Amino acid sequence: MRHEDAAAVAEMARELAVAVGDAEPKLSASDLVRDGLGQERWFECMVAEVDGKLVGYVLMCKGFEAHTGKRRLWLGDLHVRAATRRNGIGTALMRAVARHALGCEAVVWDLWHMNALGGAFYRKLRAEEITDLAIMRLDRTALSAIASG
Repeated sequence: MRHEDAAAVAEMARELAVAVGDAEPKLSASDLVRDGLGQERWFECMVAEVDGKLVGYVLMCKGFEAHTGKRRLWLGDLHVRAATRRNGIGTALMRAVARHALGCEAVVWDLWHMNALGGAFYRKLRAEEITDLAIMRLDRTALSAIASG
């Protein structure tokens, strides 16, 4: 992602939120620039372009498990605009992720159960659903309570 891509990526993130029935993110292009291109980078983002227009993106973060000594890559988002799906763009983005993740133990992500299209896409790539783990979360309120503890 380049600075000039940030507005289109923010727009696609809103499209993804709507598609999965999530609350629309309050994400701005400046948030993406700050956290993806700034001095303290929280994520990496690759974009897909067709005829000079951004049509998809994938956002990822590095992870490490000390108890296994293994690197993992966390896939935060993968989205392809509806009008350009079924043209290999999602597969191309996942291929780029796979190249980026060489040397990692795995690439991991979460998938909304209602996202049947995404599930079918990932299964076609031979992704497996892990059922022996639960995704846990502390929201801002809980984090604030713990931090002030």
